[in-house]
Amino acid sequence: MRIHFLASKHEQIVDYFLTPIRFNKNRLKDMGYDIHIYYGIDEEFLNCDILCLISKSVIPQLKETSTVFTKEGPVISLINKARKYANKIIWCDNSDSTSVTHFEILPHVDLYLKKQLFKDKSLYNREFYGGRIFTEFYHQKYGVIDQNAFSQFYPLPNQLSSKVRLSWNIGMGDMFNAFTKRNKIRHYVPDLWNVSYNFPTMSVFSKKNFDIFLSTSANLHRPTVAYHRKELIKKLRAILKEKKLSGSINGKRLTTAALRNVMKMTKILPSPFGWGEIGVRDYEAFINGALLLKPNMNHMETFPDIFIDNETYLGFDWSFDDLSEVIDDILSDVDRRLQIAQQGQKAYLDSISYKGMIKFCSWFERQIVLV
Repeated sequence: MRIHFLASKHEQIVDYFLTPIRFNKNRLKDMGYDIHIYYGIDEEFLNCDILCLISKSVIPQLKETSTVFTKEGPVISLINKARKYANKIIWCDNSDSTSVTHFEILPHVDLYLKKQLFKDKSLYNREFYGGRIFTEFYHQKYGVIDQNAFSQFYPLPNQLSSKVRLSWNIGMGDMFNAFTKRNKIRHYVPDLWNVSYNFPTMSVFSKKNFDIFLSTSANLHRPTVAYHRKELIKKLRAILKEKKLSGSINGKRLTTAALRNVMKMTKILPSPFGWGEIGVRDYEAFINGALLLKPNMNHMETFPDIFIDNETYLGFDWSFDDLSEVIDDILSDVDRRLQIAQQGQKAYLDSISYKGMIKFCSWFERQIVLV
């Protein structure tokens, strides 16, 4: 069975998405799936059994400008053309956020895959201010306003909801090299070398001299999105000062080597929301044997399912009302901190292990091939 993916060479999220496919290409071939990755749209690309259109590749390549696709627009026109060649067409939504979708495309495709979904699918019939459930929260609770309205909303039609399935999250990508020169090179030559999940990790039980460390960008251009990061930075700085904790919150910029050394020596690594809920910082916490501290993510499901509050990460309320107490409690309970950090690291490493790759291939088959 021939399965074709449309990729791009300069989009990091696309590379994360394709990493486990590249890694397992031979295993998937043994299962009967002949997978090819293309970087342009032509007849050879379209001619296959299953055509997978990765959103962050298709939209820029077609120069689609509509926030909601129209029947006359380039994306749906391509899908209609592809019907003459491909037996099944799948839209792979790589939007960062659980909330951001293109459900107007559902009547035109056979499946719609997204890397994280609401547990409560009825939420897809609500239009959120700022396009995300957490931006709606900050708008309603604190009056945060965006200069330009988010206009990509299209409700999930009940009769087509069965087409919507989970793909896999960015944690299947190369998280260890996410911000390195190696990763930048991969943007230009993604198929140059074999992907590897073999990288060093730090023991949860190693000596850690710092309580909390966070280094992140906060200049996101949409105020409702940036609010969470800016507020978390402010709150954490106040907590460190008030409680005389060791560490740093958005201090001076560090080299990659220095940044990794600090993370290895830190007990708690917070990872805020950005354009979406899941970020590279989540996995850096697991890799470095630290406790992952995140805003609560109980509203969503993803694969691999490694984000379990109070088991693999420690959640706090989006309002930050319990942030100080959560940090106090976990720093005073060493056994619990180590247990959650250990379980989080194990869950992540299991997902990219040999058995994890077999599980991925089985998931790939169920989500993409079997209907």
